Amino acid sequence: MPDDTNFTEEITKWVESLPNWGKAAVAGGVALAVYIPFKFLSTQKRSSPVTENWKPDVVYLYQFPRTRVLPNLSTFCMKVETWLRMADINYEIPKCPITLRSQEGTLPFVELNGKEYYDSSFILRDVDEAIKPQHPSLDDHLSVEQKAVSRAFEAMIEKSMSISAWFYRMENTEKMLDLFDPKVFGLFSSILKMINSRFYASTLLKRISGSDIGFHNREDIIKIGSDDLKSISKYLGNKHYFHGFKPTKVDACLFANLCQIYYAPYTSEHRDLIVGECKNLQEYVERIKNRYWPDWDDVTTKYSTETSNWKKRHVVRNGNGKQAH
Repeated sequence: MPDDTNFTEEITKWVESLPNWGKAAVAGGVALAVYIPFKFLSTQKRSSPVTENWKPDVVYLYQFPRTRVLPNLSTFCMKVETWLRMADINYEIPKCPITLRSQEGTLPFVELNGKEYYDSSFILRDVDEAIKPQHPSLDDHLSVEQKAVSRAFEAMIEKSMSISAWFYRMENTEKMLDLFDPKVFGLFSSILKMINSRFYASTLLKRISGSDIGFHNREDIIKIGSDDLKSISKYLGNKHYFHGFKPTKVDACLFANLCQIYYAPYTSEHRDLIVGECKNLQEYVERIKNRYWPDWDDVTTKYSTETSNWKKRHVVRNGNGKQAH
């Protein structure tokens, strides 16, 4: 029986040696072979909950696979997982088949005490409500006005700024897909990456075009995102978190979107703003990463989904950046 790694390498070399028409033919065959079963499996009814032997009061998070550089390429998955950490909620990440989706057909989704919750905003709202009164909400200390401000900024972040940032991602889909563990694509990895790159770019273009800002030209769309970043920077000022010294739900949303820009494997006008004129946003991202993602390196190099001991790895540092004793 040939070694799996060597066999995959041989197949990859063979595909790369083909003329362009040959590569196109292989790509078309692979696309059909992958798409048809994926479409079939992803639309089939499944049992709920997915995790049958669930533990009481443990959140089971289903999301896209881990990647290099960033724990997840989905801002919505990053938002939910960061919130779970900020809120100190026990959670686990079960193995998630590539075809698995919520009953609404999306990722991420979570399960808590046998019940499914989908859509990142609904997850934060409904899981928050489900675990009360034993577990206070991150937003309990906010005034009515502060909660209204949070809602307005979250809408701007997800409906405007993030869509503007997608334009850069659409232009760099191959670099983004290179962040996945090669095992995700398996055999014909290079062909599948090429197919997924085109599909991903097409999906992003449709989402951008279908948004409120999508009818503008590229320059205007990028500028809208830049103006959003400047507004966020001005409101944040020198505050530790969005509303002061305690993290709230909007911080999970903001961090999830900013880190996708700041750690992206390509340059952009938005990133230039974060490290330049809006440097407080860079400090904000690094502050939250250091506090709530002390396992970032393991997650982005070993693709770790271990969640039981991330808090033990947090190191408190003094003002000089040295470990406090």
